[in-house]
Amino acid sequence: MKILKYTASLILVLNCTMSWSQELKKDYKPSEILFAADIIDLGKTFFTDETRLEFHSKIDFHQFYLTGEFGVDKFKLGGDNYTYTSEGSFFRIGPQVNLMPYNLHRSSIFFGLMYARSSFNDQINYDQSDAGWGGTTIDYKNDNMSARWFEANVGINVKIAGPVYLGYTVRFKFSKALTGNGELFPYEIPGYGEADKGSRFGFNYYLIYKLRFRNKPVPKRPIRRAEEPENVPRPEKS
Repeated sequence: MKILKYTASLILVLNCTMSWSQELKKDYKPSEILFAADIIDLGKTFFTDETRLEFHSKIDFHQFYLTGEFGVDKFKLGGDNYTYTSEGSFFRIGPQVNLMPYNLHRSSIFFGLMYARSSFNDQINYDQSDAGWGGTTIDYKNDNMSARWFEANVGINVKIAGPVYLGYTVRFKFSKALTGNGELFPYEIPGYGEADKGSRFGFNYYLIYKLRFRNKPVPKRPIRRAEEPENVPRPEKS
């Protein structure tokens, strides 16, 4: 039932967006490509033992974008008698619509839908001590696991200087499906997050470089004139 509610809400948003976009002069010839890197993940990679990298790129068609994202995750958790490791990669792909096409600085607010998929492995080593038998190590691992899910995203890109922008994306991730796991249930899915959650929110903060290769004028905001009511008598000229 929840998936049906999410789907109905998304269809309503897209229907309103398509009706509004009919007012714009259509120009589907691409004019720019955006390249972006997640700043938070870069910080974790450089200053912690984790490796988390995420990049995305998108190209424009009219006020729509085709967006592709790719990332890698490698991290380790440890305690007094165990070590857990996970490593994998993920991608996302889907359309986005620019809800602010009239901005003179080409900043944007966008909404999008994405299909996402992850491939990864994980392993846990557990040291068990016994006074009579000594110590033993128990290993569990999963090879070649995969997961898929869908996302509804909203975000903003703001011009800083020249072709450099900053932006963020808020993600609602839902309809997750996991395959390939054995006795060990994974702690985290690369690109998704905690594996035991059926749906969850995510956040990315991006440094963006916008490469423009064609001059595409910023469309003018349409001016709606008030319509005169019908059958209203007009004053006669004296």
